[in-house]
Amino acid sequence: MTAPKHFEVGPLQQRLCERRRELLAALHGEYGDLAGARPPEVLGPESHPDETASRKAHDVLRTALARHDSDELQQIDAALARIAAGRYGACVECGDSIGYERLVAAPYAVRCVSCQTAFEHRANRK
Repeated sequence: MTAPKHFEVGPLQQRLCERRRELLAALHGEYGDLAGARPPEVLGPESHPDETASRKAHDVLRTALARHDSDELQQIDAALARIAAGRYGACVECGDSIGYERLVAAPYAVRCVSCQTAFEHRANRK
């Protein structure tokens, strides 16, 4: 399975690399305290219960966002590996071209629209 040659990979690779840098900065900066880089802010006993609940909800949201960014980073790394291997743009299911428009919308896509639709239907049945 080799990458389709009907489009230029360079601009998509550049977008992937730029997004990768953004995600790494966010994961090491904004979310760095989730990994223990910064100690969590401690609320005193005089803290209002609403403040404590709000802070906990905020922490849950930040953890979910960090997980989402980490997942996206893994998808980008996999796409960059497919570029290096000459397999970028080929559907992992059927081997057909994923399509330039789809790759512009989601540069780390691994399936063509037909195979992605079938994949989602199978996943929803479980």
